[in-house]
Amino acid sequence: MISFNFNIRNPWSTRFENLWCRAYNTPFKNKFIELEVTQDCNLISLMFSYTVRQSHAGLGLEAGIFGYCVHFNFYDSRHWDHGRGCYYTYGDEDGQSN
Repeated sequence: MISFNFNIRNPWSTRFENLWCRAYNTPFKNKFIELEVTQDCNLISLMFSYTVRQSHAGLGLEAGIFGYCVHFNFYDSRHWDHGRGCYYTYGDEDGQSN
């Protein structure tokens, strides 16, 4: 996991509102793109994250100013099975991971 995060928040605000959110299919199996616009208590927000071998692993980017934030997420829709060290696929009759 690689993660960089910088925030300056308004300590007197608890605001959080999801203004817009959409998820899109991609040509890659089990991969999706999610775009989101929120209004929150951050005056300035910058975030970069890249994760592997965990549930919904992928790339996340976020930028915000004066309480408005745009979030981009390119992620894997599967859940990670830590016991077996691979992605779990629901619906398998024998419960095996793929």
